Amino acid sequence: MNFEYEITADEYASAQALYHRFTRGRNRIHSAAVWILAGSFFIVVAWNQRPFDWAQFLLAIIGIWWIYAGRVSLLLPRRYFRRLYTSSQLAGKKWTAEISGDAFEVSGEANSWRVCWQAVQSKGEDKVVFMFYSEGTVFMFGKQYLTGEQQAELRNLSRMRPLTS
Repeated sequence: MNFEYEITADEYASAQALYHRFTRGRNRIHSAAVWILAGSFFIVVAWNQRPFDWAQFLLAIIGIWWIYAGRVSLLLPRRYFRRLYTSSQLAGKKWTAEISGDAFEVSGEANSWRVCWQAVQSKGEDKVVFMFYSEGTVFMFGKQYLTGEQQAELRNLSRMRPLTS
């Protein structure tokens, strides 16, 4: 199976959110809680110091930033990843995928990868994208570029269950 595709901001955000959900699981909640508690602690320390000067002001600003970072990572990961899309250098680039029974190959203007299905460490899908993770790289295939038959074949080759929702 061969197809050509681009990666949109929504597909990028969905694939990254899937990857983090599957790999971090409950650690995501724990990490967010630590950021929020540390930020709250900084604000309390800054508030209780008298007289209020620049050091306390900076401590309070850091505390507010850490609370924000914790909330974003917990509640709004797609929004965060959508903003990262512009710096990912994926916008406007075309990719070609060749998928077979033993591996998938992705080629772009300057890079190409060949990944055996056994090397895929994490995989998932949502309504927008298929996501595969292997050796430090997240591969994403937007469903808008695949027919229904191709989506079913991709699920079958990757041994992924159909999306139910």
